[in-house]
Parts: sequence; C-alpha cells; structure tokens
Amino acid sequence: MSVDRRFRFAVLANQASSAQSWLEQARTAENLGYSGFLVPDHLGREWGPLVSLAAAAGATERIRLGTLMLATDLRHPLVLFKELATLAQFAGERLEIGLGAGWLAQDYERAGIPMAPPGARIDRLAEATAILKTLWQGGSLDHRGTYYTLTGAVGEPAPPDPATVKWVLGGGGRKMLSVAAEHADIINVSAQVSAAERGPSFFDSAGLADFDQRHDWIRSRAGDRFADIEIQCLAQACAVTADRDRYASRILSRMFGMDAADALDSPLALVGSVDQICARLEHLRERLAMSYWVVPAAQLIPFSDVVARLAGK
Repeated sequence: MSVDRRFRFAVLANQASSAQSWLEQARTAENLGYSGFLVPDHLGREWGPLVSLAAAAGATERIRLGTLMLATDLRHPLVLFKELATLAQFAGERLEIGLGAGWLAQDYERAGIPMAPPGARIDRLAEATAILKTLWQGGSLDHRGTYYTLTGAVGEPAPPDPATVKWVLGGGGRKMLSVAAEHADIINVSAQVSAAERGPSFFDSAGLADFDQRHDWIRSRAGDRFADIEIQCLAQACAVTADRDRYASRILSRMFGMDAADALDSPLALVGSVDQICARLEHLRERLAMSYWVVPAAQLIPFSDVVARLAGK
C-alpha cells in the first residue's frame, strides 16, 4: 500500500528548563497540530532520548514520538531493543524509531569509543537495524554477524502492535541512503557529513541539485518499495519572516556559505512568509516527494501557522 504523502510536521526537541516545561512542550506540539515530537541522541547537554520520550508519552495522546537519530554505536542492539520495546508499552502505536550510524566525533571521544570509518559505521548500523527489526516481531534470535553475536535473544517485552512502528534512517551519502532504502519506512534526507562534525563542509552538498541526486539514488535503490517510503527532511534554517531576502542575505548566506539565492533554494532552508514557505513546501513535495518536515524546537510556535495551513493536505 502506497504511503500517504500528505504533509505532516514534527518538532525536534533536545532539552528543557525543567521536567514540567518538557511535558508542556510536548503537549503544545500536539495541540498545535504537529504530527511528531522527536529527540536527538548526543552526549552533550541533550536530555536522554528514551526516558524523555517515555515521559512525553504519558503527557500526550496522539502525537507520534521518535528519535532523530539514535546512534547505534552507543548501544548494543539487544540492549537497545529492550529499552525501545519497553518504551512501546507507554507510547503504544506512536513510535518512530530513528537509527543512525553516529557522526559526531565528540560523542565518541566522550564515551571513549573508537570512531570507525564511515563505511564500517554504516555497515554496523545495517546489521543492528536488521537485528532490531527481527526482535521487534517477537520470538528468539541467534545471530552471528560481522559486528554482533546474539545467542537466544528474545523479543520481549513484545511491542503492543509491532506493525505500527515506523523505522527511520537517512543521511546524505549514497551508501547511507541505500541502507535506508532497504530498511526504512521513513527516510530522512539531508546534506552529507563529510567530516566528523557538522561544519561548513556540511552545506557544500546542501544545494537543490544535490537533493535531486539523492532523490534519484533512493528511487533507484528502493525500486517498487519507493511508493511505500515517506521522505522526511530536517530544516537546518527555519524562519517565518516578512523580509525573506534580508534574512537570506544577512543570515542564511553566511550560514550556508553560498549566495543568498542558492541558500534559499536549498531544501534545508524554510524561510519567508507563511505563503512563501507553503508554496516552497508544495514545490519540494512535487519535486523530491518530501512531505514530512521537521523543525527545531525554537520554531515550535512561529512555524505553527504553516502547520495549520498544510498539515494533512
């Protein structure tokens, strides 16, 4: 069955001033019509993703809860399954499990974990994802792979309805997107992290033509399955403003390291009036099949007019 490509929106939240404000943030996102409340996974000031989502699950009723993304290098897949399956007991049918290969060198340094080359990290992610998806269906698993060995692993506690979980993978490189095309229900498409940090080089591959190429890679690798995949994008720059050109020349151009017109053309930038942003989103859905948009928590309120206009359409 083909995926519904009507627009939906999520907020990416990583911390709050208090537990109460965290819960209020989740409820506000739900009340404003956001479809998802997502959290990242890093070892800095960010709150722990799985406990944070369990708390949000108890404070909300409809909004989907997810990770963008869990670094599988930081957790053994069997241990991660146990935590995610327990989270499912609280979140019910609302989970979106985003899995990533890890990209931030500082996370590895803080944890004292050697950071393997990108290809090896992606291969390890693919193996971990296959293990998690197998355990999610219940039963037991014996596995001997390149990176992991499991003996008598059990898929317990059983998720309330295994079929309702959405698996999310993504990135900006061909190999990572190929793995996502094989395993994911939702593919997050971004620029490519060419170093172990998201620095200026990240935006070297943020142009619209770069995203056209990624779209072609996904379609080619996914084949007939492409119709069943939802395409997601995290807006790195998001601003509702009446003076789009001024914002682009003063802020966006410097941030992206390109001229203002090219920066505005990048799918990673959602800048302008509500009318301009809505028109831009409709164009990108037509061109790149992107219908699921994630905005930073700071834009939760400002971006809500766009959400009200387009969500579900």
